[in-house]
Amino acid sequence: MSQDLAVFFDIGDTLASAVVEGGRLSRLDVYPFVPEVLARLRSGEVGIPAALGLISNTGDETAATMNQVLDAAGLLSFLDADLCLFSSVEGLDKTQPAFFTLARDRAALPAARCVFVGENTDERRVAASVGFRVSPHPLHALHLVATAFPPA
Repeated sequence: MSQDLAVFFDIGDTLASAVVEGGRLSRLDVYPFVPEVLARLRSGEVGIPAALGLISNTGDETAATMNQVLDAAGLLSFLDADLCLFSSVEGLDKTQPAFFTLARDRAALPAARCVFVGENTDERRVAASVGFRVSPHPLHALHLVATAFPPA
């Protein structure tokens, strides 16, 4: 990976509200500030340019479904495909440190160069236990990256 920083996001209640119809994920209602935050993190407008990914509990949704829903929501183009980790695909969830370790390994970076952004305190605690920096909100992530990873 060419970036020296990877920022991983939870999806539901962090980037968007999940809309479930008939027991299946049908779409994501993306929060209005999210595209700008992702663009700024990816470009290095704040801090250093970051690779962007997901660490998300996805029930039994397939990778194809997740990618289709992310694309329809306008999020997929911001993300590095190899850094999108879905619990339904990986057989792990965010209660397990191994899920975050896998994300770190995929980013090919030390955990201290990885950030997890998610609204859930327990999930942030698990991420921090393997050395990730953590943020409760995408807007806070901008501040964290700007101050912890300033451009050289």
